[in-house]
Amino acid sequence: MFSKNILITEKTFLKLIFLLSLLIRIAYVVRLSPHNLSLDSYDWMGIAENITAGSGLGDTWRPPGYSVFLSIIILLFGKSIILLRIINSVLGSLTCIIVFFIGKKVFSSSVGKIASILLCFYPYLIAYAGDLLSETFYTFLISIAIFFILLCGEKPNLRNSIITGIMFGITALVKATVLPFFLFACGWLWWKTKKIKTGLYVGIFTLITISPWTLRNFIHYDRFILISPGYQSLWIANNDETMILETSGERDKPMTENYVPPRQQEILKLPRMESEKIFKQEAIDWIKSNPEKFRWLLKRRLIHFWRLYPMMAYKWQKIAAMITSGIYIPLCFMGIILSIKNFKNTSLIIFLFIIYTAVHLPFATMIRYRTPIDPYIIIFAAYTIHFIWTKLKYFISSRV
Repeated sequence: MFSKNILITEKTFLKLIFLLSLLIRIAYVVRLSPHNLSLDSYDWMGIAENITAGSGLGDTWRPPGYSVFLSIIILLFGKSIILLRIINSVLGSLTCIIVFFIGKKVFSSSVGKIASILLCFYPYLIAYAGDLLSETFYTFLISIAIFFILLCGEKPNLRNSIITGIMFGITALVKATVLPFFLFACGWLWWKTKKIKTGLYVGIFTLITISPWTLRNFIHYDRFILISPGYQSLWIANNDETMILETSGERDKPMTENYVPPRQQEILKLPRMESEKIFKQEAIDWIKSNPEKFRWLLKRRLIHFWRLYPMMAYKWQKIAAMITSGIYIPLCFMGIILSIKNFKNTSLIIFLFIIYTAVHLPFATMIRYRTPIDPYIIIFAAYTIHFIWTKLKYFISSRV
């Protein structure tokens, strides 16, 4: 990878990376108790089981992508926590492979190799392979979507535009927070290819992919909702109780309690669209009445989103974070500066960071919500490592 004397084909390298990543993840997940799941995981599993029982998605506020994915696995193989964790491990390992190709397209093969190796050992994504949250599946889908954006930028034909649009849509149906970035990506394709129709086709096929769910929402709620109503999340993140939570200090133990404010419980007793209307109005009223508090929350959330280690975690988890993301994030920002001459290619990933961060700030933020874009932090960190290694190697050789 670093030296011409080390001969290893790209295909062999990728096989080794996949196997290494898979072994690491499976070695981790097989040791876990089937009951060692986060609270949200039970919610996702409950929705998936309703689908398999023929009850559909019901009145859930969650987008359908991940629960449908879980339900397909349950229908095919039955409900097995260990199987789902193994599938997560496979998806995480495939993400390492896709990240290699993204790093190769944005920078070089060497950068892609470094990034894929670092991602193999990345503790956050290893940990999420053992849970049944949407993060592993979502991270995998984002990586495929970004790969096809880059491919479409290189070869802007109709086939690539269709595939890219479909991947946009499928990814958004897992979490709609990625949609603003996809809107930028359509503009980026216009800039990259000098063809307005490329981004236009991608956008059209994104909407086509999403449209069946949007139609379902119109029939179910009698109003236009592109993917999911999200005002409950806005309300949860903008009230006086949120201020109390944001001022709580660090803990050396993960937070496991799921506190639901009495007012939220009261509103949730109402029909879905009526409750969403109240959540929306009360959240907006609070923001308008408390502009200084809202600005303070935005600043706090920006810090939480880009923290080097989690606020509420065991000490060993904080140490693991500091020797990985605690190093990768500073190296990433160095890489952004060092690669400024390559801005036309890197701008896609840079604006992923900016837009993805901005979308989350009005809502509750935590490192977990950042992890789907961590592979691209690692790509920039890999570029910095490769840059330093190249300069150091040149310096040493010039002195010999």
